[in-house]
Amino acid sequence: MKILILVDSLKIGSGSDKVAAILGSELHNAGYDVSFLTLSDEDPKYEFKGDYYTLDEKDIYGNNIKRFFRLLKYSPMVKKLCEELEIDTVISAGDPANFHALFSRRFFGNRIKLIITQHMNPEIFLGNKIKTNLIKFFYPRADKTVCVSREIERILNEKYGVLNTQTIYNMMNIQKNIILSQEELPEEYNELFSDEESFNFINLGRLNHQKGQWFLIRSFRRVVDKYENARLYILGEGDLRDKLENLIHELNLDGNVFILGSQENVFPFLGKCNCFVLSSLWEGLPMSLIEALSLDLLVISTDCKTGPREILCPELDLNEELDYPYLGKYAILSHPLPNELLLKGTDEVPLKRPEEELADSMIKIMEDKKLRKKYSKGQIIAFNFDKEKILTQWSKLLKKTSG
Repeated sequence: MKILILVDSLKIGSGSDKVAAILGSELHNAGYDVSFLTLSDEDPKYEFKGDYYTLDEKDIYGNNIKRFFRLLKYSPMVKKLCEELEIDTVISAGDPANFHALFSRRFFGNRIKLIITQHMNPEIFLGNKIKTNLIKFFYPRADKTVCVSREIERILNEKYGVLNTQTIYNMMNIQKNIILSQEELPEEYNELFSDEESFNFINLGRLNHQKGQWFLIRSFRRVVDKYENARLYILGEGDLRDKLENLIHELNLDGNVFILGSQENVFPFLGKCNCFVLSSLWEGLPMSLIEALSLDLLVISTDCKTGPREILCPELDLNEELDYPYLGKYAILSHPLPNELLLKGTDEVPLKRPEEELADSMIKIMEDKKLRKKYSKGQIIAFNFDKEKILTQWSKLLKKTSG
């Protein structure tokens, strides 16, 4: 079977792009003939296996009018490449990629089998009538809409009327993560991690609105006020970097909080840390949580929609009311953070209650040895997302769809 993975880009730093690289590579290893088509050709790229093609759009986002004309321009090219490569099935990942694939079918007669994947909580689009209506109209026209969490599938079913759905979690090569964690840190970071007395927290993710790192930084001021040996490392790049660095300076945290940019191999950094903290305002199925769990890191996460609760606390129902912080079986869930950009110091704007709870959870992890021992077994649930289990589900879907 010939498969085309259609993705926004393969640039290091995006969760859905990384998932696409992993999925395509594992399908290639399983014997499928896999090619990648990216809308934008950016570097550095995630490691992938298969042939590579690009439309090389310079800006796949922008306003709605620009996006519409790009769809009209590039969707026929998707169809043309499918015909040239004699593709059987397209798997698209990411909103721009999904709509390019769907347009190529609906308006340009692309007759291949089409599986689109939803990686983000679609509720964030409910206030956008154009995007909402596009999802309602186009998604049912795919052969299958694969959701990366059960909560995303429920939202698409109930709020968008999209019923051609199936949940398949993102896959993770747990053993490979462990091996990668044993590599040396890049030399320039050795001194930064040399203090054996420090307690190290870490966050991975793009420096953008979704990831909410300003709340984490503000909360960390409260942690450092109590424990000067607390350190926070943020791995990622994005539009908010300068503003986040200014916030760190304003809070006098230059010696405690460090933004290290995007890293090709995050696992040696994770291996040098004690606790992973997710501060996202919304998610799909955050791979960074699973990466942290695969190394048995302690985990604290906001209970944002969607993903963290499904990953960390399988004992909970999706809609169950909680008192925060919730000390779950494998991790701590903290109160969801408000959807606002707050780049001011705590003297000007005091910590909000969810920020206080996030800080107190970090302090509790530092102080409670029994709790640290309890939460140092995350690898158990990380194997729920191991590649062999997830690849079997994809193989069954591809066989069923092609039939």
